[in-house]
Amino acid sequence: MVDTITATSFAVHLVYPPLHLSKESPTLVSPSSSRWPHVRPLPISLVQECKNLNHIKQVHTRIIKENHAHTDVLLVKLVEHLVNLSYVHYAREVFDRIPEPTPFLFNTIIRGYASSDAGQEGMRLFLQMQERGVLPDNFTYPFLLKSCGGIFEGREVHAHIFKYENLASDVFAQTSLVSFYANNGDLEAARIVFDKMPNRNTVSWTAMITGYVQQQRFNEGLALFHEMLVSGIEPNEFTLVNVLSACAHLGGLELGRWVHEYIGRNEICINQAIGTALIDMYMKCGCIQEAADVFKDMSDRSVFTWNSMIGGLAMHGHGDEALDLFWKMQECDVIPDNVTFVGVLSACNHAGLVEKGKELFHSMNHKYGVVPNIKHYGCLVDLLGRAGHVDEAYEIAKGIPLAPSGILWGSLLNACYIHKRVSLAEGVMEKLMELDPYNGGNYVLMSNIYAAAGMWEDAAKVRKFMKDRGIQKTPGCSSIEVDNMVHDFMVGDGTHPRSKDIYLMLDEVAARLKAEGYVPKTSLVVHDIDDEGKMNALCHHSEKLAIAFGLISTGPNTPIRVVKNLRACDDCHLATKLISKIYNREIIVRDRNRFHHFKDGVCSCGDYW
Repeated sequence: MVDTITATSFAVHLVYPPLHLSKESPTLVSPSSSRWPHVRPLPISLVQECKNLNHIKQVHTRIIKENHAHTDVLLVKLVEHLVNLSYVHYAREVFDRIPEPTPFLFNTIIRGYASSDAGQEGMRLFLQMQERGVLPDNFTYPFLLKSCGGIFEGREVHAHIFKYENLASDVFAQTSLVSFYANNGDLEAARIVFDKMPNRNTVSWTAMITGYVQQQRFNEGLALFHEMLVSGIEPNEFTLVNVLSACAHLGGLELGRWVHEYIGRNEICINQAIGTALIDMYMKCGCIQEAADVFKDMSDRSVFTWNSMIGGLAMHGHGDEALDLFWKMQECDVIPDNVTFVGVLSACNHAGLVEKGKELFHSMNHKYGVVPNIKHYGCLVDLLGRAGHVDEAYEIAKGIPLAPSGILWGSLLNACYIHKRVSLAEGVMEKLMELDPYNGGNYVLMSNIYAAAGMWEDAAKVRKFMKDRGIQKTPGCSSIEVDNMVHDFMVGDGTHPRSKDIYLMLDEVAARLKAEGYVPKTSLVVHDIDDEGKMNALCHHSEKLAIAFGLISTGPNTPIRVVKNLRACDDCHLATKLISKIYNREIIVRDRNRFHHFKDGVCSCGDYW
């Protein structure tokens, strides 16, 4: 008998090579182990230390063969470990052989399906859970919501939650509903759930704020953050990252600085996520040095951190500095990715570094293994077009081995405007009418190309075409932060509480500009109105309203920071240069493409934008 047992143990040893276990690992001792004197009881850590499916299957076999009294305990650990390693289908096979699975086991498999994009399987398992009379708990529905394929299924889950009194007010389940609705774009439903929650924790507030930020409703996100602070709820890392993102998009420097100070006061570690968000915020608010200080103090930088610095320097026209950082990044053994190359190509574009940009573009694939995508081609076309190589840019645009992009061809149209290439612009416009037929900005630009060439009838035909087909140009919108509040202005806006004062300041600005010899570029306004009307139309552009508000709302020598949703027009660019000189103000404007730092009558872009 002894010989038989010894032989069996020896065979098991051959099939299952010993795994290295922690000396402190708990051991499950079977009460019936006296019947198996040569079989070592299996510790729980044996499951957790499995690194691949082959080891897991070996341990699974040993569990079944050797641990009769504790098989269920180990199988539960096995299912959990399989799901954590993304072996959800094998986990389901193990799960199906457990006679009486607990809510924890059902939740674990549903979680696994949600994480592996097999959400429908998770929904089906939930139905089986109900059929078997297993009651869900406050973890079931959050996992189930992640399995939902859309709003309709999510609403069904929402209805299930309210069947159980203990879950209808559970903060975990309710927070998951807020996240679900917000992630699926239904912010109104998310806010209704949020407002009805009897108790909210940091995660609840963060879920709602994140929803607003992801849907680009930044002002509402920041307003809710203010409510969160008033309620005495401490923000966490994810809250702060989202708030910084909102500040970056709105140009909310004052609030962004407050968040940075809050991080310091509360001794919150500036990790990769927070550090990168701070850099992005400072860069997008026009504060290059402060972004550089954060970057310098970070001990752990990811590729995203480097990308934020490189892209930020590119936006400000600091091409050489961005390229220096690109080389330093590689010295630090950080591998550039496709976003890195968008940054360095943009840097070359804004600085007019044509040959360097072409060299970097052609090195992407064979040197760095990064296959150029449509954004990289767009950067190259824009680089060549702005620098006057319009024909070369056109040939590249025609030969791109990817689906054509309206943005790329739009940048080519802009190059035709800059370099007065009317005939080529007409061909580009035909392409844009195929790719993006309802983009009003393209038609307006084509009209301006005709107007700049004195082709008034053609310009008028373009405008009539837009009117007949109901094509609208995206209205200009500019924002400025004053006293921790972001103020938005539309073109010709008269809704601001201080509109009367703003327009009085605009009249003063117009008079002083005229005294400096400024002549408005009325050719940019193609309407059937007289010259005075055209001048008024130019004076009421959104960034001029924002600048006027900045002049009456801030003290002398205070920088004025404006964020605009469109590219700065020629007239506003010229006027802002003179305003910076007349009023001795630094004016920082972030338009759709880049930053303009106006000071003493000069712009940092060198009139190259």
